[in-house]
Amino acid sequence: MGLSQEAAARRAGLTQTYLSKVERAKIDPRLSTLQDIARAQGLEIMLVPSDTVPAVRALLGQGQNPEERPLFAIEPD
Repeated sequence: MGLSQEAAARRAGLTQTYLSKVERAKIDPRLSTLQDIARAQGLEIMLVPSDTVPAVRALLGQGQNPEERPLFAIEPD
């Protein structure tokens, strides 16, 4: 979104230091904190039953190039 870490943290109601620790995996934030971070960036966290993951991945186009998939469909490195 082009936000600085400080601006992103402010939008999520967090300190820049805390957000930095989340980004560097130095702490394990609560799900509610992850929701705040996601919503501050116009995203939504959704959980799906594990037996539906293959269908969800198919709908999200996991076979496409990463640049063509929605951000939420890209698996982390």
